[in-house]
Amino acid sequence: MLTESPTVIVTTPEELLPLLMEAVRAAIEDEKKTDVVSPQGKKLLAPKDVEREFGIHRKMLAEWRSEGIGPAYTTFGRRVLYERSVIEDYIVSKRIKTSEDSGA
Repeated sequence: MLTESPTVIVTTPEELLPLLMEAVRAAIEDEKKTDVVSPQGKKLLAPKDVEREFGIHRKMLAEWRSEGIGPAYTTFGRRVLYERSVIEDYIVSKRIKTSEDSGA
């Protein structure tokens, strides 16, 4: 039961649009922060985390596992897990040196 009387706010669409746009921007920024911060704290990553963070599709990881190639992984029951450092090392090992890269 309401003890206070409801408040009615009257506004025009022109006044409301910037407020809505700012709220949407803030929600998108919060979601981006959550996606980035959440998996990066983990040492072990599920294939979906690898896909989200490194861009290696889950199906590609599964293909590599079935062919016995790709980054090393661990199974725990039915779960497949990758160590973050192993994924990072695997990506670096596939780096191709170019003529512009000779200075580094």
